[in-house]
Amino acid sequence: MSSLTKIFIVILVLFSITFTTMMVAVVVQTPNWKENADKYRDNARICETNLRHAHAASAARLATARDSVLASEKIVSDLKARQATTLTDISELRTQLAKSSAEKSNTEAINRGLLAHLEVAENARAEYRRQRNDLETRDIDIERRNVDLNDRVNELTASVAVLLEQKRQYEQQLNILKEENAALSQSTRTRSRFAFESPQGVAMSGVEAITKVARSAIRGKVLEVSDDFVTLSIGRADGVRKGMLFVVHRGAKFIGEVEISLVDPNVSVGRLVRSREAPTPNDLVTDALALGK
Repeated sequence: MSSLTKIFIVILVLFSITFTTMMVAVVVQTPNWKENADKYRDNARICETNLRHAHAASAARLATARDSVLASEKIVSDLKARQATTLTDISELRTQLAKSSAEKSNTEAINRGLLAHLEVAENARAEYRRQRNDLETRDIDIERRNVDLNDRVNELTASVAVLLEQKRQYEQQLNILKEENAALSQSTRTRSRFAFESPQGVAMSGVEAITKVARSAIRGKVLEVSDDFVTLSIGRADGVRKGMLFVVHRGAKFIGEVEISLVDPNVSVGRLVRSREAPTPNDLVTDALALGK
């Protein structure tokens, strides 16, 4: 029972005693005191009954209050537990906040470093762009010059082709003249018992003199080798004839001998008739007759 309930009961008891005393005094002074006493007794019983009901109600309210207090205490206990859990969570959150702040500081430092690197990279990129623009400008100039040079080369190539064609025609004409001179020399030898010596470098070089004059050797090089067939860089324009024999050598080293089987104006093809080893391109060839073979 709480203090407030006790005080309420004491006040109620005192009030009942005081009321009863006053009623007794009034009854004594009243002529029909017995009837009044009976009435007052009934009232007193009624008051006592009311007092008991009030006491029971107070006890019920007290029990309810106790239950409420117990429930409140349980709620308070739960709240305290939740408060402790919350304080623990707050402590963990503060720790995480401290870590996050440290990580933020580190991240900001890294960001500042990255920004510095980015600035350096941007400067390098700008310099690269400037150099690339310069190179592109130079490439454009070089391409323009290359186009001009290609045009010039094409012109010169065309001129060279024309000159080569003229040279080939001149060589063919020279060979024809040599053959005509040889035929003329043969007919002259049969008609006259005297022969003229052909001076070097003239159109009648094919005419044989009575006194033999050493002719210049025909020299060239190997262009291609396929099995036993060898392609030479000399042809009809150089005086090569079918059936001629050429010595293949590498410096002073003897490689083999080639017998000519096909003659063109500028190249000839022969069969390898004797060899110590296989010829290779750029090996030298010399007329075998000029070597005294």
